[in-house]
Amino acid sequence: MKNLALILACLSLVVCSVGFWQISEVIAKFETQGASITQSESECRRLETARQDFSKEHAARYSRERRKNQELEEQLLDSSTQKTTLETETSDKNLQIDELKGEKEENEKQMVDLKVKLLGLGKELEAAKQKAFEVKRQIPEVQAKINEIEMECENQRTRRLQIEESLNGYNVITQVLKEHFDRTIDSLLEDKYERPWIEEGEMIKLSKFTLDLKNGLLGLPVGREIGLETGKFFSIANDGELICKVKIKESGQNRAVALIMPLFGNPRRLLEIQSFDLKHL
Repeated sequence: MKNLALILACLSLVVCSVGFWQISEVIAKFETQGASITQSESECRRLETARQDFSKEHAARYSRERRKNQELEEQLLDSSTQKTTLETETSDKNLQIDELKGEKEENEKQMVDLKVKLLGLGKELEAAKQKAFEVKRQIPEVQAKINEIEMECENQRTRRLQIEESLNGYNVITQVLKEHFDRTIDSLLEDKYERPWIEEGEMIKLSKFTLDLKNGLLGLPVGREIGLETGKFFSIANDGELICKVKIKESGQNRAVALIMPLFGNPRRLLEIQSFDLKHL
């Protein structure tokens, strides 16, 4: 019995030793795992802190980048608007350049035509002079005719100076006069006796007139009914100041076109006045 009890006691001691060793091993593992968990939790907190810091930095960086993008978009919009404006202005300038080129070509063409006409007038002038010389030499009795031819030559020289400016205005005024031609034929004789005529040295005051200073033409609201015959010379004055001299180019009923004579007075003063005195020279 004693041996059995001893054996049981030994067995109990062995079992207790084994259990204690297993418990110690479990406790050691638990402590190791606890330390690992604590380290993991600490690492998690550190990563969370790092994540929060990164998130704040990322948010700030994103905000800055967003502001930069907005500024860049605004700059891009402004640049696009400026580009569109510049393209429009460039297109307008190109159109103006094309128009100016077209006007230049047209002016050059007109200049060539005028030179051809001037050449023809020069030849006509020389022929007229030669004819006048021959008539004067051969037939002294036609001295009066020679004087008329010389006067015509002088008129042609004046026309040559004026034609270099333009002939367009004359064509327009001639067309207007043509429209009044039929109405003036019947009333011309009647008006001749009913209206006063301007004799040499007399003058009248006119307040309605048209001016084409570029072509040297003056439109008058009176005509043959007061003695404004083609080829007559008149002076234009204002408050006693001589402005210019004119020669009647075309004359009709209640309308006449006068050619402003160059080198007399200051025709530009006509742009500044509303009325003037017309005197028969």
